[in-house]
Amino acid sequence: MPRWKRGESVIERLVRAGSLDVIGKSASDGSAVLAQAGRRLRIAEAALEIDPDGAYTNAYDAARLAATALLTQQGLRPTTSGGHRAVEEALLAQFGPGFSKFSVLRRRRHELDYPGTSYSEASDDEARDAVETARLFLETAERILPELGFFSD
Repeated sequence: MPRWKRGESVIERLVRAGSLDVIGKSASDGSAVLAQAGRRLRIAEAALEIDPDGAYTNAYDAARLAATALLTQQGLRPTTSGGHRAVEEALLAQFGPGFSKFSVLRRRRHELDYPGTSYSEASDDEARDAVETARLFLETAERILPELGFFSD
C-alpha cells in the first residue's frame, strides 16, 4: 500500500516537532485500536440514559481512538507532548473537513474532565450528538484503514 499523500507535509512537521512518533511496521496495525474505539462507543451508547457527561467523554474517546487507529495503520502514534491536538491536526490534514467536529468534541471533553468556573454538565442532546459523531468517525475510519500504507516508506 502506498503512503497517504494528502497532508503529508503536516505529518512530517508533526514528526519533526516530536508531536508524532514513527513506530515499526510490525506495530502498525490499526485494527486493534479501531476495535477499542468500537468498545468505547458501545460504552458511550450505554451511558446515554444514566450519565450524559460519561457518554460524551466516552464518545470523544471513541472518536480519538478511531483517529489514532488511522495513524497507527500508517506507523505513527501521538506522543505525550503532541497528545490529542496532534491527533486532531493530523486527522484534519490527512482526511479533511469530514472530521472537523473532532475539535469541538476535544474541547468540550476537556471542559467536562477539567471543570472550571463556567462548568456545565453535558445535556442529553449534546451527549447524543457526540455519540452520533463518534459513530460516523468510526465508520469512516473502518473504510479508510485498509487504504493506508506505512508513512515512512
